[in-house]
Amino acid sequence: MEHESHHHHHAPKTGVRWLDLGLGLSAGVVSLVSLWLGLHSAHSMEKLVAANSYPYLELMRSNISTVRMPDSDRMRQTVTYFFENNGIGPARIEWVQFNFKGKPMRDMNDLIEACCSMAGSDLRAIDTRGNVVNALVRPGTSVPMFTWNEPSTPNPAFYALLKQMNDITFSACYCSVFDECYVRSDDDRKPQPVEQCTPPAVTFRPGFHPKGA
Repeated sequence: MEHESHHHHHAPKTGVRWLDLGLGLSAGVVSLVSLWLGLHSAHSMEKLVAANSYPYLELMRSNISTVRMPDSDRMRQTVTYFFENNGIGPARIEWVQFNFKGKPMRDMNDLIEACCSMAGSDLRAIDTRGNVVNALVRPGTSVPMFTWNEPSTPNPAFYALLKQMNDITFSACYCSVFDECYVRSDDDRKPQPVEQCTPPAVTFRPGFHPKGA
């Protein structure tokens, strides 16, 4: 019986040992460079995609209104706190913290009690959002936390809040759709990147909540 012979293909050699070794090393270097370029290109593409979805959340407050008071030429003042996304990707709010004179507030009850006399004050006019946590703020849009229009009948709590707005500071942590997270304070020039949004001991819920809730 005849057996088929098996031919093994080897890389061509020049017959010059040092030249063959150099060619082999060159091929290895080219392979490594190609691999590095591929990985670098993939990483650059990931960064480009992330940059094209970068959220830039602004922490905003206002006490200006263009609406006139009833039976008066005076403009009605409005206290408003809200988030505005001026980035190019959506922002998912993870937590919010409000401080009055450095003390964290749990909700509107805490805030109004701390800044203003609630005795005889009608707080039903405060338009609040129950919770902004997990709210998705699309690019070019805003999410209000609370708005309080100046009442037609003088309200001491409103004017106390208006007067002490500079004593209120707030911060928030938010993430992009790729879970790249940032902490932003109302006095920061830009968001600070963090690995994750670990909430502080006391976070703020904009609505009115029963004690202990």
